[in-house]
Amino acid sequence: MGTGISGSGAAELLLRNGWRVCVYDNAGARVPEGCEDRSFMPPELALRGVDLLVLSPGVPLTDEMVRYAKLCGTEVIGEIELGYRYSKGDIVAVTGTNGKTTVTLLIKKILECAGIRSYALGNVGASFSAVADKVDENAVVVLELSSFQLESIADFRSRYAICLNITPDHYERHGSFAEYADAKRKIFLNQTEGDFAILNYDDETVRSFERDVASGVYFFSARQKVKGCYLDGGRIYFADKGVEYIAAADELRIKGEHNISNALAAVTAAKLMGVDNRAIVKALRTFSAPRFRMQYCGVIKGKRVYNDSKATNIDSALKACAAMKGSTALIMGGYDKGISYEQFFAKLPSTVKRIVVTGDNAESIRDDLPEKHGFAFEIAPSLYTAAVRAFEGDEENVLFSPSTSSFDRYADFEERGEAFDCIVRAIGCGEN
Repeated sequence: MGTGISGSGAAELLLRNGWRVCVYDNAGARVPEGCEDRSFMPPELALRGVDLLVLSPGVPLTDEMVRYAKLCGTEVIGEIELGYRYSKGDIVAVTGTNGKTTVTLLIKKILECAGIRSYALGNVGASFSAVADKVDENAVVVLELSSFQLESIADFRSRYAICLNITPDHYERHGSFAEYADAKRKIFLNQTEGDFAILNYDDETVRSFERDVASGVYFFSARQKVKGCYLDGGRIYFADKGVEYIAAADELRIKGEHNISNALAAVTAAKLMGVDNRAIVKALRTFSAPRFRMQYCGVIKGKRVYNDSKATNIDSALKACAAMKGSTALIMGGYDKGISYEQFFAKLPSTVKRIVVTGDNAESIRDDLPEKHGFAFEIAPSLYTAAVRAFEGDEENVLFSPSTSSFDRYADFEERGEAFDCIVRAIGCGEN
């Protein structure tokens, strides 16, 4: 159900393994070759003769088709669960509100430096199902998992499960913070005593998961000495039976406090996998952050410009604002998740002097403005207009950090990031 990246990968996996595959996509997307198209059929016809319904992440469990399938006794699983059933390699699973892609790719980089064959899949790169049956016992799968993907697992089990942080997000899907956190917690489902749960000690919600997991628990922390990986005096250590020095924090190629935390999580997983410190340090020194994560675009019209299109929630946007040095014009807004911005404005650094909002949630953001605020605020009809307005002020920085998803106008954060890059180049070409 759903024929995007995840659904197409699931269809290809099932076809390779002898299944007859029907697809259902009410968006009218492309039908993978070899599949029967049952899109737009009523549930009772679309599900006729169906033994297994595989959901793409974008399909909620409350969907009419899903409810009908369960009522009929049809097995319903997610694409991640399907991939798990065909994969033979060890799995490192990574979830959290922010930092998932960075940690997933950093772990893969560490494994590459150690000479270990690995795949970065799930919510980054190819879908798990697309290559699951090609993964043997000697390879490691590093999976980035969203709450949408975790929602529909059943027997899925990872040898190493990491939860980075949990802040309010996706209320439009989960309804509340508690339900969102419960979806994230499912990453530890089915783990046993010989597996490992890696938790952020600095996040109270994540830390509380310790009492719910059956596996061995290790922490990472930028503030406390813990069993696991921690920062002390600007140096990274790993503590288990003894304490090992790993590297100085300033050796990291990726910058920012949030990336130190990301590195601590990745190092914890690597150490538990038995990776040599030399491979870890080599990866930390050479790993670059993925695109559109505080990406520096250069100086344009006398302003430093940053593209942080990956900031799809309030917490990540706040971290981006906090990382700015000097006065900042912030461009934000996009898909309306139904989340309040009161806490965003309460925590907003004073260096943000101008905010230009665009997108479906622009008026919701305006409605949460405090009566007294120390910045200029306006709504723009498009991202292009928002960027032009941001450049009109005298701030030193222009930061594009939307604080929400892109689905109001763009397919994903990458497409949105590309659009902002094009806009910035166009503005730069108009310099005198």
